[in-house]
Amino acid sequence: MTKALKTGPYGKCVYESGNDVVDNQVVNMEFRSGATATFTMIAFSEEICERKTKIFGTLGELNCNGSEITVFDFLTKKKQRYEPLLDPGFSGHGGGDSKLIQAFVASVANPAKSTILSGEAESLSSHLLVFACEESRKTGAVVEVEAFKNRFPMQ
Repeated sequence: MTKALKTGPYGKCVYESGNDVVDNQVVNMEFRSGATATFTMIAFSEEICERKTKIFGTLGELNCNGSEITVFDFLTKKKQRYEPLLDPGFSGHGGGDSKLIQAFVASVANPAKSTILSGEAESLSSHLLVFACEESRKTGAVVEVEAFKNRFPMQ
């Protein structure tokens, strides 16, 4: 890791490395069922490094700010708040990135199925979706995910 930081692009300042990663993005998705989803990513805000998740469904909505989850039921008009137990020392992104790194390191150190949080197919599928979004951003075209996936046949 130290060598990669010293000699590779990961040790360079993001502003001096030619990095063209977006600092905000909106991705609109339509699923085979007709359901739609919008993913909005904004890198810079008042609450730097605090992820916010909002999910709107037909029966309610869910909001999470990294420390509290709120569910509002459209039918009953009731709101419930949940405060998940967080490990002490959680920081940036609610500690999620740190936990992700810990899980990755654990799975590399011990590749037993119990240390890997998702299967190969789920991990590959989610990564291909992100790569399809990036292709759409760079080309300015709608990307059909299934056609995009077919360009990368799994062995």
